[in-house]
Amino acid sequence: MLKTKMLVKTVLAVSVLSLSGFASAATVVNGGKVNFTGQIVNAACAVSAKSMNQTINIGQYRTAQFDSLGKTAGDTGFSIDLEACDTTVAQNASASFSGVSDANDKTVLAVRNITSGGAGAATGVGVEITDHTGKVLTPDGSVFSTAKQLIDGANTLDFIARYKSTLDTVTPGQADADVTFKMQYD
Repeated sequence: MLKTKMLVKTVLAVSVLSLSGFASAATVVNGGKVNFTGQIVNAACAVSAKSMNQTINIGQYRTAQFDSLGKTAGDTGFSIDLEACDTTVAQNASASFSGVSDANDKTVLAVRNITSGGAGAATGVGVEITDHTGKVLTPDGSVFSTAKQLIDGANTLDFIARYKSTLDTVTPGQADADVTFKMQYD
């Protein structure tokens, strides 16, 4: 019995010693960076986080669809969602958009190839934005959408983006654009 206890203690001691060689200090390395962004606003509503950085796919269209100046294609809906609206602060909301205007038509956004920095972009076409009433919102930030009457809580402002020919001839290529928006509450 004594020999068995001694054997167990010896095996246990050897096991602990052999495992201690595998236990080493933790290694710490730099893993990256996390950015936190946001705003605290004194306004009637807060813009929903999902509306702040949207990607809207207008689609793919043939150059033949733009056979004359001013032709449009690809009406694509998008929205700006508002949260925590308080109608005791303001009763209406509207939005304006700012971006690079097309050289031939200041009412539309210039297109480019975002992934290549500009090379391979379509020409003779831009992106037009309208509100839910069809009002064209020029991309210089000066024209606000038709005001929407707010309700307490969640609200949505609806818009349309579409391609519009700015020349008689449209050439194929990537047709990307980006825009920022501002909210107005009254």
